[in-house]
This record gives sequence, C-alpha cells and structure tokens, in this order.
Amino acid sequence: MGFLSSKTGQFTYFSLQLGEKDWSGKNVLDFGGNIGNMLRDPNSTIESERYWCLDVVEESIEKGKEEFPRSHWIFYDRFSFFFNPHGAKDLKLPSIEEKFDFIVAYSVFTNTSRTDMLDLVSQLESKLANGGALAFTFIDPHYSSWPERYHGNNLVWRLEREIYLEGEKGNTLEIDIPRLADEAKDSQWFVLVNGEDLYLETEQTRHYAPEEQRTYHMFYTVDYMRSLFPNAEILPPVNDEMQHCCVIRNQGKRTSQKKRTSQEEGLAPARPIHVAAGASPSS
Repeated sequence: MGFLSSKTGQFTYFSLQLGEKDWSGKNVLDFGGNIGNMLRDPNSTIESERYWCLDVVEESIEKGKEEFPRSHWIFYDRFSFFFNPHGAKDLKLPSIEEKFDFIVAYSVFTNTSRTDMLDLVSQLESKLANGGALAFTFIDPHYSSWPERYHGNNLVWRLEREIYLEGEKGNTLEIDIPRLADEAKDSQWFVLVNGEDLYLETEQTRHYAPEEQRTYHMFYTVDYMRSLFPNAEILPPVNDEMQHCCVIRNQGKRTSQKKRTSQEEGLAPARPIHVAAGASPSS
C-alpha cells in the first residue's frame, strides 16, 4: 500500500501565504497533492474541475480520482525515496496543456534531493499563467516553530519524531540527538536519511535499497533558500505549521532560476554521520 495522507489544512496554509482566500475561477496544480487534501480543507474555495493533482504515489491518485471525479489526476512515475523507489529518475513532468494560476507543493521538497528540487521548480515555473504563483514549503532546521510550547528547533523535533514513529512500529531507534544537533548547527542545508544518517551540505548519500528506505528529510535555512531563489519571496510559517514558504511569481515574462550544482558551489563531498540504531527497516 502506498502512502496516503490524512493531513488537511494545506489550502488554508497556502491561501494565507499567497494572500488570497478566493480561488474560484483559478486553475490549481497541486504538485505532490496525494489524495487531494487541498479540496478537503473546510476553507477550500477551489473549484474541483479546475484542480489538477500530480503525485508519485499511484494509489493516492486512484483514491483521489474516486472521490473527486471532476478533478484531474495524474500519476507521475518519477523516483522518490520511499514514496516511489522504483520510479524513473529525472523523469520530466507530464505534458499538461493548461497554464496555472496557482501551483502549490506542500511538504514535497522537504522529501526530495536538492538537485530534484531545482529541476522541478524550474519545470513548474514554466507552467505558470501570467500573474500566477508557485508556492512550496521547506523546513529551516535551526528555526523554532513553537517557542512557547516546545523547547527545541525543527531538527530536534524531527529527530524526536523519528524515534516516536519507530516506537509506534515496535522498533527502537537510538539517536544521540544533542550530538547530531551540534554537528548540524552551522550547516546551511543537509539531509537526514532514515532518522539516522546525517549528510551535511551534500546529497551524495550511500545507496539505500528500496526495502531500507524509510524517510528522507531535506533541510534548508532561510538564507540558503534566498541564495537559491533570489527572485522569490520567503515567508515564515503560518497556521501553526513548521514549514516556511517560498513564493515565485510570474509577472508576465518568466525569469528562470539558474540551476546550480554542488560542484559550482564548491561543496564538500559526502560526510555521513552514522548513528547506531536498533530499528529494522520498515516494510
């Protein structure tokens, strides 16, 4: 069974970030929209026939199609760690004739490599209508999302969450949280794989077989995202969420972002930090 999300609130989040609550008459592309929870948000004003959902989990597309048959559902068979481990790497976006007023991606580029993010953002920008906006989320590891009720930053929250989730499966995940947090404190971006392996400022991870793949969490600081997308607006979390938002608007003539490589930025080779863990890979 593929991953089916039960989270709602995505429409509220993006309507606040984009400053527009009435999306009627707008073409909307929900990139990584899973089963279409944007439409399930009680505040949603999206017209179902103007909603397109593109996702790498085939089961989610089929379920969304059953519940919202007037919407447009497209399975995107591209590789995604854990979510679609047998998908094709670097697969281009499917051909869609429509241009979109809003393209949104909630918690998508938090689970994909930096290279994939840069590639896909460039492709998605080309599908914006004049005056349209692309909005996607990211997580700043050093940001404290709920300072009044939680002691740690977003990285510490994720590490504790990984332990909790494995515990729910009956597994034990032994993580030295203070040490990992200290190792990552000066990094602008990094990836945490399976809650155990931390790769600082590189995406050159070791190979993980499909049955080993549990989670893949990318983190970027606000300053680093501004350096990647200098024409974007970077907005703080809203709606009690932990995710920042990157908004790129098409003001008529599209300005493409230059795709950067790790080599161009002089980044260090892979530096995995392995933490002993007693958890077995989830099936």
